[in-house]
Amino acid sequence: MAYDYISRGKAKENGYTNTRVFKLFGVSSTGYYNYVARREDRDGKQAARKQDESHVMQCFKKIIKTLGFVPGKRTFRRHMFRRFNYNISVSRASAIMKKMQITAQLPKKDAYKGQATHHHECMAKPNLVNRNFKLGVRQVILTDITYIHYGYSRTPAYMCAFKDAYTTEIIGHYVSSRMDVSLVQKAFNNMMENHKDEFPKNLEVYCHSDQGSQYLSTSFKQLLNENDFIQSMSRRGNSQDNAPMESFFGRMKTEVIDIIARCGDIATVRRLIDGYINMHNNERYQDTLAALSPNEFYTYKVTGQYPLDSYYGVKASELMPLEKIIEAKLEMQEKKKELRKERQKINEQQSRLLRNAGEIIMRDMKKMKDESRKWVKQQELVENQLKKISEIIEKISKALKFYYHEATAEIKELLKDPLNWKNYTKLDYYKDLDALY
Repeated sequence: MAYDYISRGKAKENGYTNTRVFKLFGVSSTGYYNYVARREDRDGKQAARKQDESHVMQCFKKIIKTLGFVPGKRTFRRHMFRRFNYNISVSRASAIMKKMQITAQLPKKDAYKGQATHHHECMAKPNLVNRNFKLGVRQVILTDITYIHYGYSRTPAYMCAFKDAYTTEIIGHYVSSRMDVSLVQKAFNNMMENHKDEFPKNLEVYCHSDQGSQYLSTSFKQLLNENDFIQSMSRRGNSQDNAPMESFFGRMKTEVIDIIARCGDIATVRRLIDGYINMHNNERYQDTLAALSPNEFYTYKVTGQYPLDSYYGVKASELMPLEKIIEAKLEMQEKKKELRKERQKINEQQSRLLRNAGEIIMRDMKKMKDESRKWVKQQELVENQLKKISEIIEKISKALKFYYHEATAEIKELLKDPLNWKNYTKLDYYKDLDALY
């Protein structure tokens, strides 16, 4: 009766609102509108809605199969748009996930905290990045090490990764059965082998890590210096200073840790992680990256062109690939570098032609003297090292005496913060420790 009264316009003629009519006939608004939906579904809207929902569920299944894990509602939304050209709201994605009875695999807090180090905490590099992760493309490179287990006996393996904080790409990684300096070196070399020419030549490039012994080692510091990286380190015990790297490892473990556990050997683990990183770089679409994957976002930032299927009626397949444009730019930079080297070589040759025989003999004499001094230093190195160690032992003895017999309770409380050590000359022995390694 309420439906007939409203649909025939009698309510409007008498100046009644729908709410007033509901009260007159004693019906609820929810019951009324549900009745209207059922009655007016002459065009099969409900059937079409069910069919559409079935299509979305099938798409969700394909996304899960492609990724290898159950993503969250926002990730489903991004993949529906990019893979199936289908717009879906976050709330609807959440509702369909509930209907399918699937739960997103969310990252959990990692119990692995801190790394052993023989270096004094006062000798750590300063935090130059200071959480400014979006400085620019290839300007802030984050790195860290995490552990994983595989096989029936839960054999441990260790993964080191290097990540561009701006594009979120993993640009270098390596998996090893040992967590030593060579693990970091191999991951770093993997990065340089594939992306060396992409780092800006006229801007500062930072390599940011925690205070692990692998990153404090002399060999890694030398590796950074040789490739013009500026080293930056998180504050001790503060994982937020390297949050994007921690976030990647947390998500990776959540999504593939159970699959890694099924690997029979470390070679299989490496292949699986290679495939996962390839997926992350090329298929993980992110709202913060203009709804692009990390690799697409890098291309977009370098070329200035958003990747589309067509441009003003011209298909993208008919144009030069954006990757080729990047390669051409890098080749041009390399040619300019080679040209500068050739000019420098010519200048050196011309300068040699102007020298007389006496200058050449003097040059050779200087070289041999330099070589002689180098070997004399090697001979003296052991003696100097032993001498330094003896001096440091003596300083540490004085530091112990100062702490246990001279320092007040107030001073001991201040010394709990290593940054306050510099205020006491009897504790400055730590400055000499770094030279021993």
